[in-house]
Amino acid sequence: MKPKIRLLSALLLAALLISFVITSCGSDSGKSGETTAPDGSKSDGAGAETTEAVTEPPYEFLKNPQDFGGRTFTVLTGNAEPIDLDDSVKRGDVIIEAIHERNLNTEELLNVKIRSVKSEIDVIKKMSEAVLANTGDYDAAFPSIWHAALALPNHYMVDFREVESIDLENPWWGKTTIETFDFDSGKTYMIDGEINYMDDLSIICLYFNKDLLTNVGLELPYDKVRDGSWTFDAFREIEKDGYLDLNGNGEADENDRYGYVTNGSNAFNMVTGMGSLTTRKNSDGDVEFVLDEAYFSKFDLVIDVLSNSPSTVIMERKFGYGLGNEIFGFGNTYFAYNLIGSCLSYRSLEFDIGVVPFPKYDENQDRYYCLVNTGYATVYVLPLGCDAEFSGAVLEAMGWFASHCLTEAVIDQSVLIKGVRDEDSFDMFKIIFESKVHDLIYTLDWGGYYGKTCGMVQSGKNKLASTYASIKKSVDKDLEKYIEAIRTGAAG
Repeated sequence: MKPKIRLLSALLLAALLISFVITSCGSDSGKSGETTAPDGSKSDGAGAETTEAVTEPPYEFLKNPQDFGGRTFTVLTGNAEPIDLDDSVKRGDVIIEAIHERNLNTEELLNVKIRSVKSEIDVIKKMSEAVLANTGDYDAAFPSIWHAALALPNHYMVDFREVESIDLENPWWGKTTIETFDFDSGKTYMIDGEINYMDDLSIICLYFNKDLLTNVGLELPYDKVRDGSWTFDAFREIEKDGYLDLNGNGEADENDRYGYVTNGSNAFNMVTGMGSLTTRKNSDGDVEFVLDEAYFSKFDLVIDVLSNSPSTVIMERKFGYGLGNEIFGFGNTYFAYNLIGSCLSYRSLEFDIGVVPFPKYDENQDRYYCLVNTGYATVYVLPLGCDAEFSGAVLEAMGWFASHCLTEAVIDQSVLIKGVRDEDSFDMFKIIFESKVHDLIYTLDWGGYYGKTCGMVQSGKNKLASTYASIKKSVDKDLEKYIEAIRTGAAG
């Protein structure tokens, strides 16, 4: 979704670095396995120009804006991207400038003041307390998708489809999140898109050591991604011969060369990349937890080939998370995986890196699939009891203005400043952002399925068939209850 990233505000940098720290499967702060960069250093804060906002919108709502008489729009937020910025915030960073520009244009257009209130506890929990107490303190909230999704059946949030001042068909609203959590209910309780950026920066992707691949005479995978031939076999062809005992001590240690460094999340992410999600719609249009033969085959491939390959480092098994997270930064590993936003903290590496989506299963696959870590991706929700028409009007304007500055700021700074450092990666960012998907079992953790797959990767033993059989009935029951609550609007 966006162009240059270097977060110079202390608030924004701290939020991102906190977001990218992951230590284990099933972590409460986010989904496991998306590892952090080896340096964790801070941005240099060099200045950059921002994109000039377009102020002649073609949509009827923005042509005839309402004057809200200086009213304050209050958003409840946590450790996410910043929402409001005053003149005390250090300027010069293109993302900070874009957020400032988005807000100033919205405030001027609607005669409002945008402010945020940081919650010291989970945003959804704090919002729910306010709803139950009928305080009216917040006009919107800004939680993670994960927390918002868990709370959907409680119905403490307003259905955006009932808000006349916002049109979710406008191109600045993200369709993936809306469609995934709709369940044919015709209701939408959380939105993302151009208005924010952690929904994109939380996509999981593959990084590679560009210098190392070039030095050993291997082709960089960019063209394969572009022409659709970036498949598991193509990835494996590069990765399989990665191991080399560089120090000649006869044992695999942190000083050797590897093809791929990963962790317990690898199987889930790889199979998703191969186009297989854990849920699908049946002939009646109902969502079911179904692992078909294709899913089993792909899972077998990942466990049998990657988890037990000498060229692959499984962090938990080999080095642990501490040292394991540093291996890629040593400069002797072909591939690693992480959140795409982690490129911000890769900037101090002494070698050039590239970024690509997870590979397809084969060239017949229709597209790339890149899983969103919903523990970090953010969405806007409206608390029950708020003035929804006022909130919708402000969010609509923020989304419109963000689409002309914030989106472009993120990719531009990530690629061209000190992130992934090559022009080809601009194309890769676009492809990855267009390939994002959500997986319901991953997000809602029914049956503990995700954590169980992490255990299989760590052990190198494939127990998918017995695991699926043991949890399917309970998962189906939880899924049915969850969707029914959303469709009927029954609080609970």
